[in-house]
Amino acid sequence: MQERIFRDQDRPIGRHQKMIDETSVQSALIAVRSVLHSDGGDIELLAIDGDAVRLRLLIEDAQCAECVLSRSMLELVALDLMRSALPSLKAVAIEDPREL
Repeated sequence: MQERIFRDQDRPIGRHQKMIDETSVQSALIAVRSVLHSDGGDIELLAIDGDAVRLRLLIEDAQCAECVLSRSMLELVALDLMRSALPSLKAVAIEDPREL
């Protein structure tokens, strides 16, 4: 009998694909944090949804608040940096307080 693991109700995960867990995401966020910390910002994990993560940008000072990188560019940078540790990661969504 073939082993099957399910997430998000009934979407099957390939046998060799790892589930994304909080510990792995927190480890992968170290690279993203190093980029943001240089401008006084930070990032926090809000949720893991299958092969996607939802993050929140934390702005600690004016330098980060005036960053020229848009939310969509930050999402691409975060995805690229995190994929080295989480190859099964498919999407990153960031809540950006600059857009509120």
